[in-house]
Amino acid sequence: MPHRRYHIHVICADNDQLLVLDSVAIFFQVRAFLTYDVSSKLPKASLYGRQCIDSCDYALMIIGDSYGAVQNTGVSQMHLSYLNAKAKAKPLLIFIKNHYQETGVSRQLQELIKLVSRQDNQIYYYDTEDDIEALLVQAYYSAVASHKVRGGWVRATEEMIKFSRQTVAERLADLLSKNTNTNTNTNTKKERPVDESFAADNVSKPIVLTQTFDVQYSAQAYEGGNLKDVTREVILSWQEVLITLMKIPSTFSSYGLQNAINRLIAPKAEIDIKNDMPNVHAVSRCQISQDDLNNLQRQLVSANWIQLTTYGTRLSQELWKLTFHARSLLEAENAQTDE
Repeated sequence: MPHRRYHIHVICADNDQLLVLDSVAIFFQVRAFLTYDVSSKLPKASLYGRQCIDSCDYALMIIGDSYGAVQNTGVSQMHLSYLNAKAKAKPLLIFIKNHYQETGVSRQLQELIKLVSRQDNQIYYYDTEDDIEALLVQAYYSAVASHKVRGGWVRATEEMIKFSRQTVAERLADLLSKNTNTNTNTNTKKERPVDESFAADNVSKPIVLTQTFDVQYSAQAYEGGNLKDVTREVILSWQEVLITLMKIPSTFSSYGLQNAINRLIAPKAEIDIKNDMPNVHAVSRCQISQDDLNNLQRQLVSANWIQLTTYGTRLSQELWKLTFHARSLLEAENAQTDE
């Protein structure tokens, strides 16, 4: 499922809030590419920070306990990067640690906090690093929804990162509406029902069950006691995919979908590999390529075959289920076959 993965530059003081920065890195592992301010002691710190801000899609600022090392200009790299981000009108996500007592907080840090608080910024306050993960969910999805940018790299699901605080049905309805608008070159957004029983004419990209498509997979082949990594392509039909989806639990993760497709591919892969390599005596670890899996998942969503039921702070916590529309397709196909 391709999605736009953004470049986020993290504005921070060097050697401060390290656990918070670790939480940021974990949260954005599959959502964004991160760059960070570097130590002011490096001669090119300012140039690097400015170039990163120029190229980034969003800036994320973390103000903790330290103002950072002061440069020749009299300000820290964190302060300078903030000014650059404001000058470039970059969408800013700002996290400020609560200081209930000003004891131990430098005057420069106090002044920076006052400056940031006075200006038009969306600020999230935290007490400890344990608060960050929940705040990141709120801040990031809100920023992406409020400040749409044209940058980023296409990877994983655009639908996922654009989910804000809508209900699951509203998210899917919005996705289908946008796809329909693109196909018809209109700007009219149609209302969608909030339950799962979408009519067939509401499907933005219908899939023909008998249609086939190629996917790439990797596998390990054992030949004469040696292990070889092989990459091949295999042909699947949409009917095979739908039957596979019917066999997995009522709700499943993207990882569960991947495992199901791998099981579908495995017997086909073994036949193909042994035909090409007659001396192979065993084939294992058949895995669909990540790009093809992402594309498959995107098409399943666009065709209203699967829908999101819940999402969490990590992609692994997001659960999907087969829609009423998909089940009806298979039932109709089976009834037609019986006739």
